Amino acid sequence: MSELQGRVDRSTAWVAFASLVLGVLDLLSTLICIRFWVSTADFGAATLAIALFPILDRLGGMGLSSAVVREADSEPKAQSTIFWLGFGASMLVFAILAIARPAIGALFPDAIVGSLLAAYGVRLVINSFAIIPDAMLKRELRYRELSLVKMIASLADTGTKLGLAYVGAHGIPELSIWCFALGPIANTVVSAIGLQICYRWRPRFAFRREIAVRAARFTASISGGELLYYAYTSADYLVIGTYFGDAAVGVYRLAYELVLDVVRLLSMVTAEVAFPTFVRLSADRRAVSDQLLRFTRQNLIVLGPFLAFVAIEADDLLALLYPPMPASAATVARILCCVGALRTLGFILPALLAGIGQASRVLIYNALAAVVLPAMFVIAAHVAPEQGYVSIAWAWAAGYPIAFAALLAMALSRSGTPLPAYLRSIGGIFGCIVCSLVAGLAIRRMTFETHFVRAFAVGAVVLASYALLLARVEKVTPAAVVRSLRSP
Repeated sequence: MSELQGRVDRSTAWVAFASLVLGVLDLLSTLICIRFWVSTADFGAATLAIALFPILDRLGGMGLSSAVVREADSEPKAQSTIFWLGFGASMLVFAILAIARPAIGALFPDAIVGSLLAAYGVRLVINSFAIIPDAMLKRELRYRELSLVKMIASLADTGTKLGLAYVGAHGIPELSIWCFALGPIANTVVSAIGLQICYRWRPRFAFRREIAVRAARFTASISGGELLYYAYTSADYLVIGTYFGDAAVGVYRLAYELVLDVVRLLSMVTAEVAFPTFVRLSADRRAVSDQLLRFTRQNLIVLGPFLAFVAIEADDLLALLYPPMPASAATVARILCCVGALRTLGFILPALLAGIGQASRVLIYNALAAVVLPAMFVIAAHVAPEQGYVSIAWAWAAGYPIAFAALLAMALSRSGTPLPAYLRSIGGIFGCIVCSLVAGLAIRRMTFETHFVRAFAVGAVVLASYALLLARVEKVTPAAVVRSLRSP
């Protein structure tokens, strides 16, 4: 195994561990706040602001970190140019939010949303000082330091959120809702300090127009694609709410999150490391192709048994996790497992295209998906209204393969990867998934006393059969994984 591949594997492991820690801390802090100190009304108002945070991140220049990773010119003047571009963008967004705060607040049921968004603008300004260190650590695949900084910053976020929520419930009620805005600010302050410690960097008073234009174009393609992604992955909720009502949205969302949100979160672990890796390999087309196959196999190996398990046990899982739900919710989850298989493959491809300098094609893919999928949602609601929100899941299954086919064609052609080689690399893994699915279905036919016992039995059989087949067919074993994580 090459030195670079060893660094990639260890980086992926660190990102996975940090993602788990961050997810647990965020979930626990939110649950504790809601359970003990924050009212439902305050949490609802905060949710309206939180939903807009990712959009502000893109408009405020946070996407420029990727431009730094991709930028061939690593001279201090080039880095300073991108820093000032990001600082200017963040200051502009903050100024607009601060000035328009009353008008923004008037658009929402609770005017505090405008103030929360203005406060979040402060975070964007602070984060601009971390753009270059963050990007350079990623470029050098120093994900151990990045992950440690993120976990420490997340602890600061959690402490701030819980502290403000407690004080709000025991003395200053106005602080309760502010915990959701000031927590991320504390996170960013600690993160910016930590990143500067890991990679000391100071901006210079330099600005090169050609670099600024190149960085702005790259960031516009990446951020524009991400905004389109948020649009088309939210369109199904809007269509369901319009045609079938709010209750249908709630049921559908729980089934959706059980499948596609998990696929997204786990896939982003690989995609996080994939982008700087493809940047480093971009001059070697053969190496890019080989790494694409490796990342694709890695993501599919991780998510394959999960999708097989949910496809079998969707009804039991929903019954265990949530209040009683109609049987159609399990149908939605099972349909979305098919979509999840393609999403598992698809999340690696934008990182490839962006890494080799084809970010505009990522924008094309997201634009296509943003046209095809919402149109399919509306058509499905019109054609099969009797199916309710299940018709929207079928629309995902019919529409996403179109966008995925276009994305795959662009990625394979630009990386020089033949389609037969791509299919051969994942064929054995898919075979293992299908066989474990059949084994799980056989066990499910037996009689079990509770949802939990049946889900546990099926899960154990799926995982055991999958692991055995994977070791037999693909030669992937726990020992092989551990060896890949050791230092060369």
